[in-house]
Amino acid sequence: RMGCAPYLQLFKAGQLLHTAPASLHFQQASDELPFCQVADGSISFHVNQIVQGDILIRCRHLTASRQRVSMFRAAFHTGYVPPNVMRLTKAQ
Repeated sequence: RMGCAPYLQLFKAGQLLHTAPASLHFQQASDELPFCQVADGSISFHVNQIVQGDILIRCRHLTASRQRVSMFRAAFHTGYVPPNVMRLTKAQ
């Protein structure tokens, strides 16, 4: 199958703050990790956490054999990000 089962991890000062699965539909259980494909288009992650300072976001994929594979990571300081919503493009 072509695709992935992504989830985000938020870290501050090396400590894991929150883990959020991709969100594909409204009926999805909070602990469900959906399999996403290119045809799904954009993928959202509902984090619903207040963070401040230097933050690291790591996106990982859980394989069928339960292996964790890092897909990308991004670091930012909240003082430079608009409030409420953060969108990263592929180029970023």
